[in-house]
Amino acid sequence: MLLCVIAVAISCLLQYSLLQAGFISDSGSRLLNPFTMQIFAGCLGFAAMLLAAAFPYRMLSRLWFVHLPLTLSLVLLTFTNLSIVYTPPGSDDSAWLKVGGLSIQPAELLKVSFVLTFAYHLSKVREGINRPAVLLPLCLHGLFPCALIFFQGDMGTALVFFFIFVVMIFAAGLSVKFLALGAGLGAVGAVVLWVSGLLPDPIKNRFLILLDLESDPAGAGYQQLVGRRILGSGELLDKGLFSDDLNWVFALENDFILAHIGQTLGFLGCVGVLAVLLILCFKMLLNARQASDPLGCYICVGVFSIFLFQTIINVGMVLCVLPVVGITLPLISAGGTSLITSFLSIGLVMNVYFYQER
Repeated sequence: MLLCVIAVAISCLLQYSLLQAGFISDSGSRLLNPFTMQIFAGCLGFAAMLLAAAFPYRMLSRLWFVHLPLTLSLVLLTFTNLSIVYTPPGSDDSAWLKVGGLSIQPAELLKVSFVLTFAYHLSKVREGINRPAVLLPLCLHGLFPCALIFFQGDMGTALVFFFIFVVMIFAAGLSVKFLALGAGLGAVGAVVLWVSGLLPDPIKNRFLILLDLESDPAGAGYQQLVGRRILGSGELLDKGLFSDDLNWVFALENDFILAHIGQTLGFLGCVGVLAVLLILCFKMLLNARQASDPLGCYICVGVFSIFLFQTIINVGMVLCVLPVVGITLPLISAGGTSLITSFLSIGLVMNVYFYQER
């Protein structure tokens, strides 16, 4: 909990810095801006974390028929033409729902439900996981949300779901030969996807531009090039959170928050923030190791995979070694749904620890 409080306190300071610099809008109201929304989401998320930790994780997993249809229905709503379906400025996918002045990303909530349901599924069939008759339903269970989110247009979140699936099924004891076969099929599938036309050209360009960002410095390569320069502008120490010499790039408050950490808190600040996230990941694995049953272990591993993969992708985007796919830095980036989901996930890990059979 202390690590979470530290991370969110840093996040709120960064959002306030961006607000004071005029880089984020207050939407005409000082009560509706990313800074105040981050505080609100942080408080709500902290309460959700304690609530998630209070109910036995075995019960939460068995209630899959309650939370899975709910979160899945919210995701399916984004495929409709309802007025609540929302595409944020600068985004190329309609993965959001907006009610009043608040917007939510249903796929974030589906992550928590998926970890619970897939962990429950794995715990029920773990003894026969290397039998094709058992493995095939597991693959369908794991790949369905990946495909659903992909066709929603959210490539980044689809990759997160895929990584959760791979790490959890590996932790459950899947044979190396099946993992190798899956990697081969995945490589073939990626090639087919690339040449089939199912992958939109804007997403293809995000991968292609990485080969030479300087080839289009004012177009496709602009955001990452500027983001990297901003990241390095703070040098070893910092410019300060409220310096007059801060620079801006699109999505600096969420996808490119690491660049703002770099310019305000310097290299050492980046190391400190990433250290907090990596310590959290280590604690998740430690809880997985100490879990009293496979179900608890798989839940901890699933949450670990969310935090680790999102951190790697987010850092890679800013360093220009991975494409921009809209992944937030857990607990740090602006985004109410993302922050609340991160807290809920950590609550599940705490739950596993609290309800160990000693």
